Amino acid sequence: MFEFASPLLAWWAAITIPIVLIYIIKVRLRRRPVSTLLFWNQLFDEKKPRAWWQQLRHWLSLLLQLAFVLLLVAALIDPLWSWQKNTQRRIVLILDNSASMKATEANGKTRLQSAKEIAKGLARSLRQGDEMSLVSAGGQSVVHVGLTNHARLLIDGINNCPETDAPSALLPAIATAERLLKDRVEKSEIIILTDGCIDDFETIQNNPLVKIYGVGKTQENTAITRFQVRRSVMDSVGYQVLIEVTNSGLEDIKTKLELTLEDNLVDVVPISLKPGESQTRILDHTSSTGGRLVAKLDSKDALSTDNSAISILPQRAPLPITLVTSGSLFLKSVFESMPLVELTITETVPDSAAKTGLLVIDRKMPEIVPRGRVLIVDPQTNTDLFTVGETLDQPLVARVEKDSPLTQHIRLDNVLFPGAKHLTFSSPVEALIRDPLDSPLLARMKRPGGDIWLLTCNLEQSDLPLRIAFPVLIKNAIEWFQGSEGQLQPVVPTGSFATFSIPEAAEEVGEAKQDTLKDQPDETKTVVSSPVENNTESAVESTVAVESTSVEPTRRALQAISPSGKSSSLSALGENALIGPILECGLWTVAPASDSKASDAKASAPKSVETGQASVPTDKGKTDYRWTFASNLTNRSESDLKPRGNFLTADSLSVVSLGGRAIWFYLALLGLLLVTTEWWLYQRRVVG
Repeated sequence: MFEFASPLLAWWAAITIPIVLIYIIKVRLRRRPVSTLLFWNQLFDEKKPRAWWQQLRHWLSLLLQLAFVLLLVAALIDPLWSWQKNTQRRIVLILDNSASMKATEANGKTRLQSAKEIAKGLARSLRQGDEMSLVSAGGQSVVHVGLTNHARLLIDGINNCPETDAPSALLPAIATAERLLKDRVEKSEIIILTDGCIDDFETIQNNPLVKIYGVGKTQENTAITRFQVRRSVMDSVGYQVLIEVTNSGLEDIKTKLELTLEDNLVDVVPISLKPGESQTRILDHTSSTGGRLVAKLDSKDALSTDNSAISILPQRAPLPITLVTSGSLFLKSVFESMPLVELTITETVPDSAAKTGLLVIDRKMPEIVPRGRVLIVDPQTNTDLFTVGETLDQPLVARVEKDSPLTQHIRLDNVLFPGAKHLTFSSPVEALIRDPLDSPLLARMKRPGGDIWLLTCNLEQSDLPLRIAFPVLIKNAIEWFQGSEGQLQPVVPTGSFATFSIPEAAEEVGEAKQDTLKDQPDETKTVVSSPVENNTESAVESTVAVESTSVEPTRRALQAISPSGKSSSLSALGENALIGPILECGLWTVAPASDSKASDAKASAPKSVETGQASVPTDKGKTDYRWTFASNLTNRSESDLKPRGNFLTADSLSVVSLGGRAIWFYLALLGLLLVTTEWWLYQRRVVG
């Protein structure tokens, strides 16, 4: 059953011979004359043995000391199990630190804590000639410690292995382990400490080098497995929330889902799920401000990470509208009733519309139509773009282009447009509403300086302003000028990558170019990409890759700030940067490395975020940029806290080293206990 690593050291057992001789040899008493034996006889009578065990007190001391020496000799020869003889172990320990390993067991410890205790026991059991390496597999493969026999270094690496919110990356970790053992496959093995919440369990188990040891038991868990928000395509202030909740446990659950926007309660949704069931909800709400939208399950289960999810609702910027009129009550009232409109009324026609706004001209037209986006109502005079003709005889609505976003959701059948005039345009136009003679009553004209929307109708004489179609028509126009597409900033699942396009204004360029580009309204977009395969041997949490550009790129120093406030240095070259894999749930911020304020993660995430971008004034008085994006654990495999197969129990791994240490350690410890016992019995005179 046992073999010995160093049997020649058994010669140290010969030290027992002089110990025995010391106990056997009697000390010759020297004679001394005394005046009387009275007192000496009395002393001998008191010291006579009165119990049988006291007669053996010296022999007991001898046996204890012999046992102490033999135990030390046994520790020196290093007894091994039979299967360990002539085996120099080379072990790559893969520690699964994925999100499911944060689940809490009945003993109050997380699965990762239990796995770390077992891993440290295995590190302490290393013998001379053994080597072990530590690799983690949470979201990516990271080599924490290379092959070494230094137990303290391995234990420190195990203690410093962090928790992550990312899915397991065991296959890349195994590929890394195989490369570490490439030249020493014999007598080598890959040990995985995991909870088995992986879909590739069977593939991993078929690897001859791999032994899977499990921690944790099946636990109940309810998770948010999908969460995304986008602006509504139908309503300028509306938004839609897509939520999926999954019950991966074995029992029915009833819970509530709370939805908050910037800590303000938006909705409470009751959820009832059977085991293995998923429920998808699409919720419609309104808000113009945007900000952090958080969904949270009101339930207590083994894994709290997937009980909440966060997303960024893009802010709807208000549209500046300049109304040039001599007193049109209808136009003034309809614009004032519209959300996200900043209305300015004047009687003077400006030279151009605001850069991001809309110019509305009622009746009186200048000779040259101003630049920008313009809405013209009931033109009375000629301009450089059209000529005003005679009043139409029958300005009755005969045809409406239903496919145009400008005329959707309106009905104008047989509605009269009094005062409508025949218009002759200098360039082709898109007629959206026509009379029976195909004369345009509502037309759209495209031009490089900004499109024009033209309505020929006297609102004071028509009943159009009294119809529901009129505010809908104006609303369509505003949303068309604003851009009515649903704004969506994708949520980045943990373990994935996010790509950012860097505005030119954020590049480190010369002073002249910086000033030129400062006012450009470039936007930063976030694109989610799946994890890169075989992403191994990277000890850095965030990496950046950059696409090449046609011009010579400028290197850009950035920092990525995690939700917990940890900052990682990044470097982008060119226009696009790739960050990931993302290992932590919450709001991430990418900011210039020179932005010292961005180190405060909470401060760096603005409450109103437009597609994840916020402009920030720098110390030099210029504008810099930050990018904020949300990341959640939305992975069913990680939320399902049930092992996918049968694995070896972690207890069987500790049996090899008897609780995490080699056999010689316990032999030496027992020897120390015996010599302490012998000292206490005889030196403290408990015996004798």
